[in-house]
Amino acid sequence: MRTTVSLALSAGALLLLVGCTTPGGGTEPDPAPSADAPCIVGTWQLDVADYAAQSEEFVLELGLPIADFAMTGAGEITFTADGLVATDIDLTITGTIVAGDTQVPLNQRSAYSGSGDWATGTDPDTIDLSNWANLPDPSVPVDPAAPPVPAIDYTDIPTVTAPCTESDLVLQGPDAPLSALWHR
Repeated sequence: MRTTVSLALSAGALLLLVGCTTPGGGTEPDPAPSADAPCIVGTWQLDVADYAAQSEEFVLELGLPIADFAMTGAGEITFTADGLVATDIDLTITGTIVAGDTQVPLNQRSAYSGSGDWATGTDPDTIDLSNWANLPDPSVPVDPAAPPVPAIDYTDIPTVTAPCTESDLVLQGPDAPLSALWHR
């Protein structure tokens, strides 16, 4: 059973790897970037419902025995015109791992802040990330009995797909099975 739980939690960590998220805490939206700034500049909120739907489909396609999969939380990512990117993630994955007659509830929260540098890639719909660092949210308790969720490291990821419009941004790492849809 521990292997099943470990697989499910590892899958949850993988799901978080393909998208950056943060709690949407701002009360006022950021002003629109200047007309000459790249479209990506500004603050974006994660579309958690879209990310959850993709995540559930991915987990089920892996054949992981999970029922009642759900993802809640919020995410925010900010790109500045001078090449900085910062994100706050606070997502919780819940469900029930089913292994024969055994059912184990799953409730895994991942909350942290990350930051690094970004630059426009060789294609205008891509970005390159470097110098990434993560800090876990110290207010989120860690269950010592649960398998560890690996930290997400976006250091030196070239060519992240990042098509952008005035209101939507889609981020997807190379070969990542999921994308993260953001709105502002």
